[in-house]
Amino acid sequence: MNRRKFIYRTSGYVAGTLIAHSVPFKLFAGAGIPDLAIVKSSDYYKATQIAIKELGGINRFVARGSSVGLLVNSDFIEPGTYCNPDLVLATMYLAWEAGAKELVFLQPVSNDYWRRSSLYTRLSFLVDGSKSVKSNVFPAVYNLEDFIILETIPGGKNLNNVEIVRKIREVDTFINLPILKHHGSTIVTGALKNMMGLTTRKTNVTFHLGSGKRNDPEYLAQCITDLNLVRKPDLIVADATRFITSNGPEGPGPVRQPDLVIAGTDPVAIDAIAAGYLDMQPSDILSITKAYEAGLGEMDLTKLNILETTV
Repeated sequence: MNRRKFIYRTSGYVAGTLIAHSVPFKLFAGAGIPDLAIVKSSDYYKATQIAIKELGGINRFVARGSSVGLLVNSDFIEPGTYCNPDLVLATMYLAWEAGAKELVFLQPVSNDYWRRSSLYTRLSFLVDGSKSVKSNVFPAVYNLEDFIILETIPGGKNLNNVEIVRKIREVDTFINLPILKHHGSTIVTGALKNMMGLTTRKTNVTFHLGSGKRNDPEYLAQCITDLNLVRKPDLIVADATRFITSNGPEGPGPVRQPDLVIAGTDPVAIDAIAAGYLDMQPSDILSITKAYEAGLGEMDLTKLNILETTV
């Protein structure tokens, strides 16, 4: 593992950094726990484990005997459009090793998705032993067993009568596993937008049409922010290993492959990182600025300690 460095980025590329990046941020000096851990490796399973370890280890987030809910961006099939399953399996293994009594997928993950990982045969016991909110498959329809209706969201501005997976309120630990990629409507798909995977089609349609104008950028970004006020993830493991830079979310599109895994607890900061990987500034992305204004995290990465390491 390379040594930790402390440096301010002032341009799109600084020698020794992991990827050319248009957003300035400072690197971790080595005291305490970083705000974000960025690990570069061609071994995505190992990179995920190291990233979580650098944040203080899985026991910081998962207690023995606890229930863990996982939200994985897994529905797409084109290269660079879904969270690599090795990241998910590594996270699951650590949670299982920490003594979690229950691993629950808040949105089902298909068998085809798991077969994309060469590790699946060895770690299939994790998947076989997990649970899933089976009815939350797009286009999900509300039912009393799996969903609740939130008439209002404290601090929210646009959303009401939100149909959302009941388990998000019940699990002890919530882990968000997005991919950082392009999106045609929001520019960035990341930690913030991935939360839409918790809602029914009816609520999803509200995001896109609720203002009376299809995909109204301001309205859509505020809805994403409102949804993130329901519950902030305890841990985010974000895939920046390989991602599309246009024609998102489903692709196909041009692919960038920096081989990076990012772990943290701040969805705004992680999406700010994603903006840089797409050669944008965080201030260019409405979902980031509105989430920042709502107090969901920090968009100025120079105020955070960010660890970068290569293994």
